[in-house]
Amino acid sequence: MQQSKESLSDELVRLMNRLSLNGDIHMAGRVLHAYATGFWRLERKIAREYVIQYFQENYPKQLQRYLKKRKKIRS
Repeated sequence: MQQSKESLSDELVRLMNRLSLNGDIHMAGRVLHAYATGFWRLERKIAREYVIQYFQENYPKQLQRYLKKRKKIRS
């Protein structure tokens, strides 16, 4: 299967969906960050910004829940 470098593969989108909806958005973010730095060869900072934007657009409820939980743990 030929894949464009501008889009995520179907398998990766399914994995992001499965992980995010099962409450493991942290792992989904790590996978997406690794993909962005490895396959797209983005710098780490840019890849981090992309991951944040991706979850803000596609999984805002799960992201907010994760950030709230993370803030509570750090307090």
